[in-house]
Amino acid sequence: MSSEGQGQTEEISASDFVNQQKQLEDEARELMPWEPKQCTYELGSIRQPVFACRSHNQIGICYSCSILCHTSCDIVELFTKRHFTCDCGTERDTKPADEDGIHCQLRKNRSKDISSDSNEYRQNFKGLFCGCSTEYDPENPAVMLQCVLGTECGEDWFHDYCILGKTKEEADELRARKQPDAENDDELEDPLAGMPDLETFDAFVCWKCTSKYEQYFKRLLSHPLSETVIAKQLYRQCSEVKETDDGKRKHDEGSEDYSLFLKKDHESAFKKILKSSEADSKIRIFLTDLAPHLIKDEPVYEPPEEKEETLSIEALTRQIIQNAMDRHTAVEGLTAFHSLKDKLNSFLAPFAEAGQTVKEEDIVTFFSKSKH
Repeated sequence: MSSEGQGQTEEISASDFVNQQKQLEDEARELMPWEPKQCTYELGSIRQPVFACRSHNQIGICYSCSILCHTSCDIVELFTKRHFTCDCGTERDTKPADEDGIHCQLRKNRSKDISSDSNEYRQNFKGLFCGCSTEYDPENPAVMLQCVLGTECGEDWFHDYCILGKTKEEADELRARKQPDAENDDELEDPLAGMPDLETFDAFVCWKCTSKYEQYFKRLLSHPLSETVIAKQLYRQCSEVKETDDGKRKHDEGSEDYSLFLKKDHESAFKKILKSSEADSKIRIFLTDLAPHLIKDEPVYEPPEEKEETLSIEALTRQIIQNAMDRHTAVEGLTAFHSLKDKLNSFLAPFAEAGQTVKEEDIVTFFSKSKH
C-alpha cells in the first residue's frame, strides 16, 4: 500500500492486491501444501505423513486432522510412517467430542472408531528423536537422517553426531573449529566430519536396526554383491564404560555398533541379491519377510493438492509469512482463512472487474461485518 501524506486514506488497486497476495499464498502453500479435506482413517494402514498430538494421548494423526481437528493442540511433525492408520476420533484419542457429538470433523463420526493394531507407538510420538531421545531443535545445525529400515527404531531420525557416537558438545566443538567454505557456507545441510557426503548415498540404516538383525546383515555384508548396495559401513566411535565379570569397570574405546549407508537404486541391488540367494537362506527370509520395503517400498500417500483460485486473497496468510509464525499458528490462521475466503473473494470481485481501488476503510468495513 502507499500513503500520500498524513491523514490520507491508503489505497491499492484490487488487481495489484491480488497479485501481491498470490506470491504470499505460494509461500504459505510450501508450509501447508495440501487442502485438508480427507481423513485417511478409511484408507487403512498406509505409508503417509504423520503428526503426533501430544495434547491427547500422544496419538498419531493424518495431515488433514492435524489442521482441522487438532488445531489448538501441541502437534509434532513426524514426517512419513509406514503401515499407519490415523487415530483421530478413535478409542485412542482422548480429545472430547464437539458440541454436536462429533469426534473427527472430517469423518463426522459420533461414536469413536476402533484404533488400528498396526500402529506402533515409539518415542517419536512423545516428540523425542534419535538415540539421545531429545526433542527436535531447529537451531541445532546437525544433519538428521531417517532410518529406511525402521523395524527396530520405529523409523526414527538420527543426528549425525549420534551416528558417529559423539555427544552434542563434541559436535559443537568440531563445528566451531571448521573453517567456513566460501562456496558452501549457504548450504542448509553440512554433515559432521566423519559422515559420508550426502551425495554419495541414498538411504540410511541405523545402528539399532543393524544390531537387532545382526545375523542377517553379516550375511548381506559378506555377499559378493554387497558392494552394489552398501555405500559405507560406519562404526560408532563412542567411548563406553562397561562392567567386567569381576565387578570392575573398564573403558571400552569404540563400539561394535554400526550404521549402513545405501547406494542409489538400492532396491534393484537388493533384488539382485535376493535372486542370487538360496530359497532357504537367511537373506531371503530377511528381504521377503522382515524387510520387504527394502526391495520395493510403497509410495507415500499425499492428500489432494489445493486447486488454484481465480481470486484468492489471503489476508491472514500475509500475516503468517511476514511474522514468520510457527506451524501451530499457521494452522490456526489458515483454518480461520478458509472460513473467510469465499466472503472476501466475493467482496473484492467487483473492484477487480471495474479496475477500482480498494480503500483501507473498505477492508476495515468488511472485516468488521465478518465478526458478526
